[in-house]
Amino acid sequence: MRIGLRTIKTAVGAAIAILVAYYMHLQYWPAAGIITVLSVQNTTKSSLRLAFFRVISTAIAFLIAIISFHLIGYNAIAFGVFLLLFIPVADMFNLQDGIILSAVLVTHFLIERSTSWYWIGNESLLMVVGAGIAIIANLFMPNLEDRISTYQAAVEDSMRAILENMSQQLLGAADETKKADLIKTSWDHISDLKIAINDGTAWTVRHNENQLLSENDYYRAYFEMRNNQYELLRQMQNSLEKIPATVLQSKAIAKILTQTANDLAEDNSTKDLIENVEILQQKFHVSALPKSREEFEIRAQLYYLLNNFHQFLRLKHTFYTIVASQN
Repeated sequence: MRIGLRTIKTAVGAAIAILVAYYMHLQYWPAAGIITVLSVQNTTKSSLRLAFFRVISTAIAFLIAIISFHLIGYNAIAFGVFLLLFIPVADMFNLQDGIILSAVLVTHFLIERSTSWYWIGNESLLMVVGAGIAIIANLFMPNLEDRISTYQAAVEDSMRAILENMSQQLLGAADETKKADLIKTSWDHISDLKIAINDGTAWTVRHNENQLLSENDYYRAYFEMRNNQYELLRQMQNSLEKIPATVLQSKAIAKILTQTANDLAEDNSTKDLIENVEILQQKFHVSALPKSREEFEIRAQLYYLLNNFHQFLRLKHTFYTIVASQN
């Protein structure tokens, strides 16, 4: 059995909330612990948002309850009317998370047969203590940067494997079976890349949700850049599968793909690689015309692949110059 950090924070926070409410001499003091249990979230910002919306929800609930009890009396019918009015209002303002909690606090009015300022203050303080302890508990969050770094490493490993595989495809396979294996392996790596990007993005969102005073967009920008590169790699692989034979330009592109795989790193500006690709693009423009339709189609796909690869490198260069250099 594994006890996670959130479970520990919830248990400790609930106990502290109950003790605080008890020593403040609040009535129904155990309710403060329940409020804490319902208010501890996965991130700091989500806990703050939840507390804010629950305060609004509670205020609306108290207002409707006061009107219902004063008009109908302190009985089950009045409580039913309260719910009949409060639930649609809470739904209208997206305050569904506060419905159960507010209803429980309103039952205290029903039990005491009073909505005096004393009881309104008592219930409000229960909410403040419970939600406040939950917010304090959620200030203690683990550092997720190490976890995010593992996904960055997985992304770059997958990209290296993809580029190496593409290079092999450009150099030509000895037989159809080998070629089919290369294509399958390439798509497997592309799938792994997408999974790593998605997971890294999810943990980045969670990391940013724990930053109260400052928010660093570096990781978000990193995975966004890699996701755009992923789309280009998919297009490049589709182009490769339309190239039935090896031509002179194939070897030059294969060489630079291998070079990129070897130099692929988070802190590489790709400036030299971009210059090499642009030289290749110029050579395409000045090379002799194709001698056959097949060669024309092959070179067209290679040129399209090279343009996508150029964009692949440009994305990284832009990230490096604008985002990475600021961190």
